[in-house]
Amino acid sequence: MYKSLILKSIQDILDNYEVIGRALMIPIILLFILNFASTSFTPAEQNFSLMSIFFGFLSLLVDIVILITVHRILILGNESVPKWGIQKFEKREFDFFLKYIIVAIFFVIVTVASTAFLQLFGINIFASIFLSIVICSVCISRVSLVFPAISVDTTMSFKESFEYTKDFKLLIFVTVIVFPVLFSFIFGGIYTLIIGVLVSNISSVLNILLVLLSVIVSVFLVSALSNTYMYISETLSNQNNRDCDDIEDEI
Repeated sequence: MYKSLILKSIQDILDNYEVIGRALMIPIILLFILNFASTSFTPAEQNFSLMSIFFGFLSLLVDIVILITVHRILILGNESVPKWGIQKFEKREFDFFLKYIIVAIFFVIVTVASTAFLQLFGINIFASIFLSIVICSVCISRVSLVFPAISVDTTMSFKESFEYTKDFKLLIFVTVIVFPVLFSFIFGGIYTLIIGVLVSNISSVLNILLVLLSVIVSVFLVSALSNTYMYISETLSNQNNRDCDDIEDEI
């Protein structure tokens, strides 16, 4: 089950790369522009500025459009988005953004609080942070179904997602957390090394290619989540149908 879902997640990207690439072309160009603008407006001696925060916020909005676009293509099919992708930020995108922020805030608060709590028992700071991140990741994986649901215009709360995944705890943790993290480390590490060589030998401007790396990793993460969402939805639907058939037989 785990292997087939992960392989299907990869295969779906390979089968739909043309549609996905075309739909994401404009958002990717926007991300390149925003990244360049952020770098240009940030003094060399500073890591960030008010303008970099502003451009970072705009980049987040573009990222959300990318996530929703890929979810819709993989779950609903190629015709579910315009040929050149989603170009509006409407209620669906705002709902996605709001839940995204809630999850991010939850992650930060719980990680900091649980790290501090674990240290009260004399646990090493690094071990405390690691355990806290694992705990947060488990919780986040359980509520992550809200994102593909919102993307395909289905209403789902965090509580409902948590309930739907109660019998799929390990599955969703492996496909939504473990696989994307391993993929990011392996593919991202190789890609980052290549970019580092290009930057050192050609131009620092090529750092902008890290934007493309971020998009590629996001696409595979979305594919894993989309396939897990479809698998769980189908499994629960089949269970409900069987329950209804059993009730009819008893009647």
